[in-house]
Amino acid sequence: MIKKLIISGIIMLFTFTGCESHGRVHDKNYLRAVSVTGDTQKTVTFTFFSKDGKYITTHGKDITEALETAEIRTGKEIFTGYTEMIVLDGYNSIETLEFMLHKWKVSPSCIITHSGDENGEDIFSASIERLSGSVRTAVEQKKIPECDIITVMSELLGKNHSAPVAEITSDGVKEIHIIN
Repeated sequence: MIKKLIISGIIMLFTFTGCESHGRVHDKNYLRAVSVTGDTQKTVTFTFFSKDGKYITTHGKDITEALETAEIRTGKEIFTGYTEMIVLDGYNSIETLEFMLHKWKVSPSCIITHSGDENGEDIFSASIERLSGSVRTAVEQKKIPECDIITVMSELLGKNHSAPVAEITSDGVKEIHIIN
């Protein structure tokens, strides 16, 4: 009898915990690329997997505050697990990448680049497909070294405390840039 009650309770528990709105794909913005600029005040530009290629720029005392502002402005939670590219400006590179890897849980294959444009937002006037394709092609042609987040973090945490990454502009890969 007690066994039947426990089994009934478990079945009822699963019955009443169906899918909620936070689990639906269309209720989230899936981050495709992000640009982080600034030392003490962060400017973060987000671009998402979408047909229109639109992006949003927010500001905050840190990356978390900028993300929360973006979620409020878009009206959707931002999912960061599929992020393909991170564009840095050279400030606090180790801290930014550790945050992205451990808190945002970006993909280990996420490409790390440096902005060759004055403002990281200008890079997103080009399509992310074109930019990431430019980086991948340059890596294949041995013009730049591998610059996925794991490789870059290994270099930054290594003895030289610096890592070569692709410097990109809205036109694609420009050259190699050393971040530290």
